[in-house]
Amino acid sequence: MEVPARYAREITARERLLEQCPIDVYVAGVCDRYSWPWRLVAANEADRPGLRESCETLIVDSVYSDPYYPVGDVLEAAHAVDADYVVSKDYPDEPRTALDAHGRFLSLWRRHKCDAEPIPVLSTHDLSSFRGQCRHYARREDDVGTVAVGGLRDARGAVQVRYFREARKVLGYDVDLHGLGVGTSTELIGALQESIADDSDRPLIDSFDISTPENAVRNNKLADKRWSQHRCPLPEGTDSTTVRAGFAEATARMLAYELTTGCDESFSQDGTLTPDV
Repeated sequence: MEVPARYAREITARERLLEQCPIDVYVAGVCDRYSWPWRLVAANEADRPGLRESCETLIVDSVYSDPYYPVGDVLEAAHAVDADYVVSKDYPDEPRTALDAHGRFLSLWRRHKCDAEPIPVLSTHDLSSFRGQCRHYARREDDVGTVAVGGLRDARGAVQVRYFREARKVLGYDVDLHGLGVGTSTELIGALQESIADDSDRPLIDSFDISTPENAVRNNKLADKRWSQHRCPLPEGTDSTTVRAGFAEATARMLAYELTTGCDESFSQDGTLTPDV
């Protein structure tokens, strides 16, 4: 299909905005009716038609909701969709298990045809063990290029920020840091904005994933700039998914915009929205 010329200015404006965002915002979901550079999908849903073609960079997750989901199936799913990254098994409350599980994951990965780069998950059971895991990967014994901080989905934004800062302190900037399913608390966004303002080449984290864009519209809700969701009944019917997809993309784009220096509003560390004057 030839892209109509009338889309050219829109595409240019969208790409310019994304280029200004120093943090990769991954959308967790399965809708293929909108284009977004960074997507994350669970291994058991990775074969959704059109999903791979809707993004540039794809992370296949190891199905956090099922700790017994076979690693072989995770690797096969990542290979089948030519994923860029594949997340190791996630045991957020068991630090020793997390390290051991990644070791087993790597052993299977090395014998598999999957080319996706493995991402180990740091357990956030407690800060002491968390620092120990960070030191393990800081030594680059497993030749790790990216690590994910897991288990913070239900944590307060201030707690999330504390773990990310601890990880950076130990890992430095030689290893990329991904926030796994951390959501969009105002405290977290404020800390990310602050780190970008200090040095846009060294943000607090390099990437994170959120499910809000697709989950909100699926539940007939829309998020505002403070990431509070409000009821917004959307039409039902043939191809209504295309309408919802537009809202999902716009929601992800709003977050990317809030993480650029061009955004005139910023979140303070206590979550207060303040004008940038």
